[in-house]
Amino acid sequence: MISDSQQATSTGARWGDTPWQVPIELAPTAPPPRCEVVVIGGGFAGLSTAYHLALRGVRVAVLEAGPLGAGASGRTGGLVLEGTAAGPLEQVDACLETIASVVARADIACDLTLGGCRQVRHEAAAAGRRPGWRDGDGWIVVTGTEPGGTVDPGKLVAGLAAAARRGGAELCPGVAVHALAARNARGYRVICDGGVEIEAEQVVVALNAYAAQLVRLPHELHAALTLALCTAPVDAAFLEAIGFADPAPFYTLDLPYLWGRWVPDGRLIFGAGLIFPDDGDVRGVDLGEPSAAHSMAHLEERVRALHPALAAIDVTHRWGGPIAFRREGAPFLGRVPGAPGVIVCAGCAGHGVALSVRVGQLITAAVVDGAPFPAWGALPPTCDLRAN
Repeated sequence: MISDSQQATSTGARWGDTPWQVPIELAPTAPPPRCEVVVIGGGFAGLSTAYHLALRGVRVAVLEAGPLGAGASGRTGGLVLEGTAAGPLEQVDACLETIASVVARADIACDLTLGGCRQVRHEAAAAGRRPGWRDGDGWIVVTGTEPGGTVDPGKLVAGLAAAARRGGAELCPGVAVHALAARNARGYRVICDGGVEIEAEQVVVALNAYAAQLVRLPHELHAALTLALCTAPVDAAFLEAIGFADPAPFYTLDLPYLWGRWVPDGRLIFGAGLIFPDDGDVRGVDLGEPSAAHSMAHLEERVRALHPALAAIDVTHRWGGPIAFRREGAPFLGRVPGAPGVIVCAGCAGHGVALSVRVGQLITAAVVDGAPFPAWGALPPTCDLRAN
């Protein structure tokens, strides 16, 4: 039987290779036997939570089944958008300001740029409007812009981890959590690989698409693998020729959905498509399997057909990353009704970069100050811990 930690490590092989690196070296670290707060998940939300808790003097440990950023955070395309997929909501209407402030304060070099994000649509005729890419039966044209930008997600993961560790947080990659259980009225047992248990006063489940492995969530939380590819570097003349000289990223407001960006070294990144696993567990998706490989091939064919100059471009990376979303668009963010010391964040729906950094602040305020979570993120009464 494959353990959670082995499965988390092997998803890199099944999900392809990203162009991102996470430039931080962490020696294997056994988790502490007890802690004020245990954060489960070493992505943006978990690391931001650990960083902000450590700043407040809380003893906090981060447990991650694989390497830091092995899930959605390290496999995103790095688009930075405001608010949630449902739009700006209470307490998450200035996430771009938050991420800029945290990156500056923690001195994180992650290529963060917030020059805006282009909104594009499919139209019957390009009518001279840029970029004027052909996509199926229509043309992609820019129709507006919104606040946003891009980041190198691997560097952001590493920077948040380094900042959290400097503050005193304990980072424990390679430690898989199998279950949570109430210890008494004041704490919980976090049950890990090999029967190792940690006592914690509060637990933060920052697993996004994997949250349902530990907490019973409604069926309205859907998990999928989203696809992306990266090209070899191109020069400024090439970008100008295809109408992509503006470094702002883009995404389509209509279907068929497509997003894209370029990175400082001239590589182009495009993404589209979702693969829904039959059992709801994206960890089992393999891009080498025929149906998934067909979806990836379709994305590549679509990108090459956007513009004649892209037809022969060299694609260097093809990968998938987990995504989770609710029909309403807003994520879950709140305490488990039957276990109020357990806090869950899940379902960021592609808006998880800046939002997750802000979520770390909101969780810290809840843990340290007893601040309430916004009503839009409340977990339903039926939500509870999965049986051990």
